[in-house]
Amino acid sequence: MQNDNIIEFHNVSYRYEADDGEEKLPLVVNNVSLNFKKGDFIAILGHNGSGKSTLAKLSNSILIPESGKVLVNGMDTADEDLSYDIRRTVGVVFQNPDNQIVATIVEEDVAFGPENLGVPPEEIRKRVDNALKAVGMYEYRGHEPHKLSGGQKQRVAIAGIIAMLPECIVLDEPTAMLDPRGRKEVMDTCLKLNREMGMTVVFITHFMEEAVLANRVIVMDDAKIILDGTPKQVFHNSELLKKVGLDVPETAKLANDLRRSGAPLPEDILSADEFSDEILKLLRRK
Repeated sequence: MQNDNIIEFHNVSYRYEADDGEEKLPLVVNNVSLNFKKGDFIAILGHNGSGKSTLAKLSNSILIPESGKVLVNGMDTADEDLSYDIRRTVGVVFQNPDNQIVATIVEEDVAFGPENLGVPPEEIRKRVDNALKAVGMYEYRGHEPHKLSGGQKQRVAIAGIIAMLPECIVLDEPTAMLDPRGRKEVMDTCLKLNREMGMTVVFITHFMEEAVLANRVIVMDDAKIILDGTPKQVFHNSELLKKVGLDVPETAKLANDLRRSGAPLPEDILSADEFSDEILKLLRRK
């Protein structure tokens, strides 16, 4: 029977070691069971320290569970002999692109991963060009990365992962250090990878408006999963979200304010497009 899950967490727990090596720190992931289906776009929300970044590192054997198992296409991340294949399957992009860019020319940086995988030069050329086109950075292939904007650097970092042809890309707060334009560039890139190239995308963020674009939203708090569903299902739990230091998207708040003022708007408006559509309907009725 075919398994539709690309990543599976089975009763996974993890804690970091204290500096002195003796004190036992609290669990940052506590008995989490979770599956990521192939082709999904999943957003993971949670305040700092909730465990979401640790989940990203557990997903491709950067970290190994203290207890439980993480499987990537059925491969156990605790098996060191499989770590090469696991990291080819699941690529991780971190918050600060400067920490991932290693070369002085954009195309050389994107080629770094495939070169380390032993990919033949002619195939590397193809992969680099395709990856840069996928993220809209092909015209910048001869540029120096340090002269690019934050959003452009992050797209180069994403291209570096894409060039290794992973089935899944996990992005750990990739827009946290970017301005609104850079955030939009990165989000558009991730949506393209998912919707046009069929890549599984796991997007860790603290921006509610970004989570709305996913087809599944997971909320973490205190090392555990407290909500898991579609954006509409998750953001319907506004009181619980507020209790754990999160909120609903700004568009949803505006729609709620208008509804309280008497505007006959639906209760599940989340995106700007939905909001504008409903306002246009109201105006046409008048």
